[in-house]
Amino acid sequence: MMFIKHGGGIINRKLLLSVLLLFGLALILNVNTSAAANATTNLAPQVTSVNPADHSIVLKSQTIKVKFNEAIKTGSNSITLKNSAGKVIKTKNVISFKTLSIVPSTALPTGVKYNLILNSGSIKDSAGKGNSYYTTSFTVSPITLAQMKDGVSRAQKFYNSNYRLPNYVTYGSKKIDITTFKKIIGTQGLKIKTTTANGVSASQGRPVYITSDNIISKTSDIARINSIVKGLRAMGIKAYNMGVGPNYHISVLQSSKVPKNALVIDIYGGACAGTLKEMGSSWYKSIKSTREVFSVFWPPSTDITNLTYLPRAHDDNFSSASFKGIAHPDDYLKANGYSYIYSGSITSVVSAIFYESTH
Repeated sequence: MMFIKHGGGIINRKLLLSVLLLFGLALILNVNTSAAANATTNLAPQVTSVNPADHSIVLKSQTIKVKFNEAIKTGSNSITLKNSAGKVIKTKNVISFKTLSIVPSTALPTGVKYNLILNSGSIKDSAGKGNSYYTTSFTVSPITLAQMKDGVSRAQKFYNSNYRLPNYVTYGSKKIDITTFKKIIGTQGLKIKTTTANGVSASQGRPVYITSDNIISKTSDIARINSIVKGLRAMGIKAYNMGVGPNYHISVLQSSKVPKNALVIDIYGGACAGTLKEMGSSWYKSIKSTREVFSVFWPPSTDITNLTYLPRAHDDNFSSASFKGIAHPDDYLKANGYSYIYSGSITSVVSAIFYESTH
């Protein structure tokens, strides 16, 4: 071990080196800390959060709070709160450390959108750096919480009966469109239930429009469609009975009431080769447009699955004289983009239609 004499004493050389090392480290840390402080000081104050949130809907008038990333003070430019008509709202502005509070002098009227504007330099930090231009907006709800709950109840009853949401929710002469209403009630954790018990949303599937050929009797054929409609609606699918008749599978496609995204269901009591052939024609596909068509072959219909040949029906009075029938009719339908089911079970038919509607 080496020693150094100094002023009549002896200093451990290793101890001296340790002291010098610690001193140097402290000096480096001090420089870095100062540099970091200077870097922070050189940045303008930044907004980190605002309440009410931008584009939100609030239940009632309230103080607006804007938080920054550092301590702030009043700047030289203006802080302005305006309504949607551009009228300036008188406010009192209070700063506490990192938070700017904008307090309206009077309660803000309901049903109005408000815009808060922090002009450049309206806020400064301790080093005198001013903020950049910042704006945010919010709306004070036009209805109370009690009115929201009442509106939800009425809209829910409408949905349960019609399988769609109403276009508006009304309060006396006031009408609130359903999109805005859903946003308003969402601020209070309220919503209209648009799913069934099995969790399927009606909006997930194509709307279904059902026709039927004359199979047994008009009464029983209509009742069959109604049973299918009921089953689909219970699963959250919009479904409609479009009637019974020999040419309804064509008229439904020509109806302006049937949207282009519809799933059209045609129920047949017999497999007509001419009808299947027609479905592959350019004329039929032109009136079908972007709609989907699904065929239900209901007993006593022939099951076309794996059928080698389907001859022309005896009552086919619309096909050309040369038409004799279709080979492999199941493959013919599939090749033209159609699906079908052969079944006499309402439950099976409903399940098949549900699948077609949602896939």
